[in-house]
Amino acid sequence: MDDKNARQARIRHTAIGALAALAAVGAIAGTAALATNKDGHAATTTSTASDKTRARPPAVDHTPFFDAIKPLVDNGTITAAQGQAVDREIDAGRVDTATLASSGLTSTQLEAVEQALGGAKSALAATMNGTPQHGGTKRP
Repeated sequence: MDDKNARQARIRHTAIGALAALAAVGAIAGTAALATNKDGHAATTTSTASDKTRARPPAVDHTPFFDAIKPLVDNGTITAAQGQAVDREIDAGRVDTATLASSGLTSTQLEAVEQALGGAKSALAATMNGTPQHGGTKRP
C-alpha cells in the first residue's frame, strides 16, 4: 500500500468514526429529548412486565390544516382531486411541494396552498401561546 492509499484509508476511517460518534450523540440527545416534557422537566414513566410496547405520541389533529384547504377547493383555486392530494400530504405530516406539483398543482396553486397552511399554522401557534389573533392584545 503506497502513502496515498494509506492516507485515504485514514481519512475514510476517521470519517466513519466521526459519523458513528455523531449518530451516538444524536441517539443520546434524542432519547433525552423524548424523556423531557414541554416544560423542560423529566417525564415520569412506569413500566410493567406486560408492557411490551412504548407509549405512542398523542395523535396529531390535522383538522385546522384540512379546514384551511377546503375553501381553496370550494372557490375553485384547486380541484377536488388536488385538494385530496394536499390532504394526503397533510395527513402524512409534511407537505412536499414537489409531490404536489407532480399531482398537477401549478406554482400559483402551490402558493395559495402554502398561504392557507401558513395561516392555519400561525393561528394554531397564536392559540397555543395564548396570543389573540387579529392584532389584539394578550389578556392577563
